[in-house]
Amino acid sequence: MVTRLDPARFFGEVGGEPVALFRLRHACGMEVAVCNLGAKVLQILVPDRDGALGDVALGYHSLAALQAGAPSMGAFIGRYAGRIGQARYTLDGTDYLLDANAGPHTIHGGPNGSRHRVFSAHQSTPDALTLRLRFEPSVDGHPGTIDLTLSYRLTDGHTLVVEHEAVAVCNVSPPSPASFTPHIFFNLDGPGHIPIDDHHLQVFADQLLAADDDNVATGERTALDGHALDLRQGRRLGDLLDIDHAYEPGSDSAGALRHVAQTHSPGSGRTLAVWTTEPVLQVYTAGALGTGATPDIGKGGVEHRPRAGLCLEPQQYPNAMHCPAFALNRVAVGQPYRARTEYRFACGEPGTP
Repeated sequence: MVTRLDPARFFGEVGGEPVALFRLRHACGMEVAVCNLGAKVLQILVPDRDGALGDVALGYHSLAALQAGAPSMGAFIGRYAGRIGQARYTLDGTDYLLDANAGPHTIHGGPNGSRHRVFSAHQSTPDALTLRLRFEPSVDGHPGTIDLTLSYRLTDGHTLVVEHEAVAVCNVSPPSPASFTPHIFFNLDGPGHIPIDDHHLQVFADQLLAADDDNVATGERTALDGHALDLRQGRRLGDLLDIDHAYEPGSDSAGALRHVAQTHSPGSGRTLAVWTTEPVLQVYTAGALGTGATPDIGKGGVEHRPRAGLCLEPQQYPNAMHCPAFALNRVAVGQPYRARTEYRFACGEPGTP
């Protein structure tokens, strides 16, 4: 039996801003719960092979648990996803110093990134939610002020559509680097005690983005022919070491919506296909989840452990400020940043893209 998250347990304030839980519903039966603190997707209900509705996302049961838990759990990451080396960079002759929050580096927008902030939220229909957030240099250290509009929508075919638009606020600000991504932790067998080891994952990419010992992108690419993490034919995750790597799916047309990955659970019969307009897909098998000094307690009292979830994070190029070989995405007046990602759920064996 499905236990839906209780909105009453998420009412509160963070930094003087109102926090709430929003529930999206679609006629197909799919449901999604989102908290506007971090725009976090905390529950996704879709059917299994027998038609039984079940939860396929890790999350928390209350605002207090969410604040005590893993900050990236379900969050919409920004203003820049991934690691930025040495928490600093130089653009157009100006040095920008960021706050480090991953050793000497900055990860996922730093300590004041979007996963820690309250979005304004508006729900005009049962199947859609719009959230907004402003990014300013005084808050996160990046140049330029930009406004983000984020949309979560449910559509036919048990699909969660995630769309965003980031626009520059004024023409006197310098262009802003930007890379946003959903950081949902999926488990197609449910967010319980079963790890993702029996999930089969396929990623349609010929190359990995190389990284150093701190997992900071170096600007080099690694061919996947003969590589241990070549996922083009699909692999059982339990047969692989932990993955926290950026894949570069091929594209016939820049910015086109394309099928970049899919994962399937033989246990539940569920399949998740990822479609996106973004150029990079970060794959994370959550090897570090629940390894802190304090237990990470999720819904139903489940203690999150390593490999309890799988993150499939479409985004721009990580650490592109330090990597001339990577395109650096920048938001300027007349140059908005728009992207679309679709998480499509189904039952049965995945097909060929």
